[in-house]
Parts: sequence; C-alpha cells; structure tokens
Amino acid sequence: MGDLGLVRVADQFLFGYDDGHRLLTGSRELPPATAVALLSATDAAMADGSAPLVTGLALAESSEYAFCVTWSATELPRPGAVWAHALVVGEAELAKAGTLEVLLGLPRRPSRGVAYLGSYRAPIALDDAAPAVPNYLPVAPVDRELLERLALAAYEAGGERIVAHEDLGDAAKALLALWYAQWPALRAAFSFRTREIVRPGASDFDLTVARRLRGLGTEAAPAAAPVVPPWLKQVVEDASGTAPTPLRDWLSAFGPLEPPEPRRLAALAKLWLLVVARDAEGARAQLEHAWPQPHAGAALKRVLFARENDDWWTP
Repeated sequence: MGDLGLVRVADQFLFGYDDGHRLLTGSRELPPATAVALLSATDAAMADGSAPLVTGLALAESSEYAFCVTWSATELPRPGAVWAHALVVGEAELAKAGTLEVLLGLPRRPSRGVAYLGSYRAPIALDDAAPAVPNYLPVAPVDRELLERLALAAYEAGGERIVAHEDLGDAAKALLALWYAQWPALRAAFSFRTREIVRPGASDFDLTVARRLRGLGTEAAPAAAPVVPPWLKQVVEDASGTAPTPLRDWLSAFGPLEPPEPRRLAALAKLWLLVVARDAEGARAQLEHAWPQPHAGAALKRVLFARENDDWWTP
C-alpha cells in the first residue's frame, strides 16, 4: 500500500455564489478559522471584464499556505458573483523543488457551472501534476517598472503596503514573480493580493495592488517612477529573470537564517552588493546597522569576518 504520509498534495476548495458567497465544495473539512479566512480572501468586488484576481494567504494557525484565484462569474444571475479556486499546501511544500511551478498552474475556473464540481472534491497529488502555464496571467513579460514599485513597497522600511496600478493582470504577474523569488520561509509567511478597490490604511496583507483606492477618486493615478537604489535593481533583475541569479543563491543561503520578514530581504541584498564590491568597510557597517545584537547574523559575520577570512575583500 505504501506510506500515504509521503504523498504530497494540494487540497482544493471552490468558492462561489449560492445565496451569498460561500464554500461550494472542497477536498477536506476546514477548521472554522481557516474557512473564514479563505471566504474573506476569495470574496472580492470585480468589474465585468476585469482580470482575474490573485491572493496568497499565510495560514499561520495551521502552518499552511493558500493560493487563490478569483474570476468574475458573469454567467450567474446574481450581479457581482465570482468564482474562486483556492489551493492549500503545507508550508514545507513551498520549499520543495518544482512545487511552486505546479501550484501556480493549478487554479482553474469552473467551465460548466455548479453542476460540474466533482473535480474539485479530491486533493491534487503534487508529484503527479506537471507544471502548466497559468491561464489567468497575461502572456506579456513582467512589467519591470511595476516590479520595482512592488519590491520597494514590500522590502524597504517604511514602504507603502498598498500600490495603485490600473492593469491588474500585469500586477498579478509581477506579484507572483516577486513571491517566487523569495526564500521558502519568507514565501510561506508573505501574504499578497490584487483587488479592484481597497481602503487605504492598515492591512493584514504584506502587499496589495489595487486599481482603485477607496476615497481617492476613480482610477488610480499613475505613480511617479520610484528612485531605484542599487540593491533594488538587483532584486528586480533576479525576480524578472528566467533563471536564478547570484543574488538568489545568496538569499537562499542566508535567508533561512533570518526571521521570515520582508524587510530582511532588503538587508541581505544591501549586504550582498557590498560583498560583491569587496567593500569590507561597507559590509561591516551594514552588519552593524542591520544585525546590531552580538548574536544576530552570526553565520554572516562568521563567513565574512572570521579570522581566516580577514582578507577576503582584497583583489
């Protein structure tokens, strides 16, 4: 029979209209807190013809992560109805090679209404699923200028966690590129979403892209191009590329030793640039600034400034 505990799966849940937005079917029972969180995450106002909305939600209470796509359900008699497909995996699955590529290709919109929901009632074996091109994303390349704005908002201290952008399809593609480039623990803790309209202010999400901000007029005004610091250019280069860069290798090595907080990525990226430039004085200053406690960043300090490495920055 084999050890069923070794089977890696994504549980799936379909939300839609049934006398209100609700869970229609799924592959297992959900704890009440998780069911409420997913119901809220999948219910969103959508204009006719709007690009599908994406949501990534860390489920800390169950050590799981939910990735959701929401589509307008214009074929249903209720105005404003939506379909939403949520995939839930354990946090550990986001660290496994190939899992994310498979996960991003799994969301699918019901094609024949609520009478044909049987395929949403069983978990999906991740090891048996081949990566598919996400059909809810535009085919155009990632918008690098938008990616810069998202990375600055997500990673820089004091950055706004809500970004206004008119094209939500481009926003979804940029958000997923940013998420994909994170190290696994940060990825499992990073919550994001695209929305038609949101209210400015505090949010449970690390990053939101909205076409319209409530109370600030109609369409979101085009944002001024941000000043892009060197570390951010490298982050964008890595996230928008087709293959991992040396920065990704650096983040993969030292990111897991950091708290899974977006701002720690910026601290590591800034240090990496100084190491690449062989700037020992600058690297020491960055370590003192970003890891001021004696035991903070111990592995970094040992690798860079242990006695046997005291001349690593020389030509």
